[in-house]
Amino acid sequence: MSSERALHPDVSVALAQVNAAGESVSGDVPVAVRCRDGLLVAAIDGLGHGAPAREAATRAAAVLADGCDEPLPALIERCHAALAGTRGAALTVARIDARDHSLTWLGIGNVNGVLVPAVDGAAAPEALLLAGVVGDQLPQLVPVTLPLVAGDTVLLATDGVDDAIADGLRVRGALGPLADGLLQRHRRGPSDDALVLLARFEPGSGAAGSTAAILS
Repeated sequence: MSSERALHPDVSVALAQVNAAGESVSGDVPVAVRCRDGLLVAAIDGLGHGAPAREAATRAAAVLADGCDEPLPALIERCHAALAGTRGAALTVARIDARDHSLTWLGIGNVNGVLVPAVDGAAAPEALLLAGVVGDQLPQLVPVTLPLVAGDTVLLATDGVDDAIADGLRVRGALGPLADGLLQRHRRGPSDDALVLLARFEPGSGAAGSTAAILS
């Protein structure tokens, strides 16, 4: 089941996720938290599933929420230190800057990130996923910044979701039902946790942005 929230006046967010079969908790943890100039979102996949995976993922989520205005490489390095002694995690983190109309993102491991364009026929850039495991081995951390236009949507998906999730995708209407549908159609199977997070840039929409965060 999805949840949808307006955490910032210019960004709408929706989340859908499901646990691996037989597990009472998910090792896939989302982050969506308002920061100084916009919103920081992330999808974190603790290695494996169950309680040990969730411990690693929730540690990283707490670091991201606490330092949401820091440069992304510094944030990842803090996550790396916090996950020492855990299973480690893959993650992709993205900051939507509502002031500059830009997206900056960075991915370690196999959490997919796609910028779904508002304009039909435009290219859909994918996050550059760097090899490594947060908590075990980090590569050189080089974030990428892209321009945003109204209606552009960041899609993050853990590896319980197949790689075709963004093929031909256009984001129209409410995000919550879309997140649910994407998860249902593209989940690989019941043996792994799965998470889909959508964040649509809507400058001037006037949504009643909340100070609450998604950390579940």
